[in-house]
Amino acid sequence: MKRKSPTEPPAKDQKTLASWRLLFESKPYKQDLDSRPGEGEYVFGFEIEWDDLDDFEDLQFDLAENFEATLKIGNQVLNEQYANRKMSTRAVIRVINLPNNRSYEVSDLRMRDRSRFLAFDAIVTSTSPAIGWLKKSAYQCNDCDAKWYVDERLARPREKVKYCRRCLDVIIQDMKSKKPQSYHKDPDDISLIVEDCYYEDIQYLDIISPMMLESGMTDPSEQIQVVVFDEYVGQYSKGDCLTLNAVVAVDPLINRDFIRDTRRMIFLKTHSIEEGFSNHEELEYIPDAESSLSER
Repeated sequence: MKRKSPTEPPAKDQKTLASWRLLFESKPYKQDLDSRPGEGEYVFGFEIEWDDLDDFEDLQFDLAENFEATLKIGNQVLNEQYANRKMSTRAVIRVINLPNNRSYEVSDLRMRDRSRFLAFDAIVTSTSPAIGWLKKSAYQCNDCDAKWYVDERLARPREKVKYCRRCLDVIIQDMKSKKPQSYHKDPDDISLIVEDCYYEDIQYLDIISPMMLESGMTDPSEQIQVVVFDEYVGQYSKGDCLTLNAVVAVDPLINRDFIRDTRRMIFLKTHSIEEGFSNHEELEYIPDAESSLSER
């Protein structure tokens, strides 16, 4: 039986990779890509209809069950398509128009919903200043000059990197040889390359749902925090009515240490945003008015 290379993706990921490639090579999306959307922009949200994913084996299921990993593979394929067209834009997939069975009420969120990809009708109640976060750290070995990147996690301690993998592999292979060296330098002479680290723009929004507003649930303690990324940063204001397609996530309580305090609060990691409500089209939000909801 043929052994896999350590860098070869597992069979499931190869299948997901192939499905994304078929989608982007299908007629409507190929035509869209050939029109060079987002050319000249630093980042561009490439929209994909949820229903279109049904034609490509298991993509809907994979996004529902393992959203982050499936999306990462899809973004890799999408940026291959941009590179093939000599475009330097960083393209990101934005799945839109989720079905009704993925619509969810914000006030019903519980810890059991963690990691689910859902759609929410939302009213923005406040916005934070735009900030950035370290999404990918760059390291270099001072002995062999190997360079590599480490994926970080939002609002978590930076991943610990203790040694150079290449140097360690050389040591391991030498120790397995018939005449191993008597001394090996520790493979831990590594440096963080600050100028090559990758940062991503983010912004925090506080939201409530139309149902919460109707019920008088507008106290700040009852609002849900949302984080938006990239092209969505700086685009929304208090009173905006939106559909948020987001992954349910957890964070430590405000001003608490994630490692030492086991309590968590729910927040939403926004994937894509659509203007207006999906399930409350008949309602309109009027900020700072005594009666905040009216029929359109």
